[in-house]
Amino acid sequence: MLVKTFVWLILIIAVLSHPDATFQYAYEGLYQWAVKMVPTLFPFMMISSIMVYSGADLELGRILAFPLKRIYKYSTYGLYAIFMGFFCGFPMGAKVVSELCEHHKLSKEEAVSLLGFCNNIGPAYFLGIIIPILHACGYHNTLPFLFGMYGIPAIYGIFLSHRFAKTQLGKIPHNQVQTDNTQEQLSLAGCFKKACAENTQSLIMLGGYITFTNAFRIFLDFFRLSDSIKRVLSGFLEIMGGVQSIYTSTLRPSQKILWIMTALCFSGISCLIQTGSFLEKAHLPIAAYFKNKGLLTLISFGYYAVILYFH
Repeated sequence: MLVKTFVWLILIIAVLSHPDATFQYAYEGLYQWAVKMVPTLFPFMMISSIMVYSGADLELGRILAFPLKRIYKYSTYGLYAIFMGFFCGFPMGAKVVSELCEHHKLSKEEAVSLLGFCNNIGPAYFLGIIIPILHACGYHNTLPFLFGMYGIPAIYGIFLSHRFAKTQLGKIPHNQVQTDNTQEQLSLAGCFKKACAENTQSLIMLGGYITFTNAFRIFLDFFRLSDSIKRVLSGFLEIMGGVQSIYTSTLRPSQKILWIMTALCFSGISCLIQTGSFLEKAHLPIAAYFKNKGLLTLISFGYYAVILYFH
């Protein structure tokens, strides 16, 4: 308890000693949340929640079962979670899996396995922000980077799904032991009301996490580090502001891209904290998520280092 108190005192002293810089970092985080995250993420969050509450997630999962069932050994709801995680991006992967687990549509074992690979940076952010940066740095062939961002997690997910399937041999599939009474029946208006209330609260919480985490970029100023190192570290602390910080650094183009792509795979400490908030609500362990995210980051770093070296 004494150690925790000491840590919080250090945080308070750091903020009070550099109030202007802390304000600027916090403002940047709040700005990124309001301008980029809210308009991009909120519609996806609403659609996903309405699908879960209305039962449309099961129908979409059945459609996805035709192309995906032979590849991923998950339930119909699990395939839906994979689609939403890759298509909508972070933190939708964690949110969808948590919601499905809360509604007893996924077992905890399947939810943990899915979280290992389907909670990544969204394609809308990648196409709108990262590809222009790649072009500006001289990398016009973006396919290797697209594969690194989405292909590597997808292949890693195949491994996780087969490992999950082995643990389920001889067991009754989770979805077969659930009854229709576990799903609350709501009208369309009720679905909209519940989805809007819950997702507004979730989005405000995400904004708080981003602003709070971004403010503590101030700690990097206490160390005698070069400007480039501070910018790289900021990308691993908070991804939205960190990517722009790395891009505007004095690093060589290949170094900028290496660290930007690696930081995107890691998603930043801020994103890990946000994911933890969803997992805590569904009573899912976060340690396995950290383990898989760390392993994927190391694999991606090696992949990008190789392709940039031979570029």
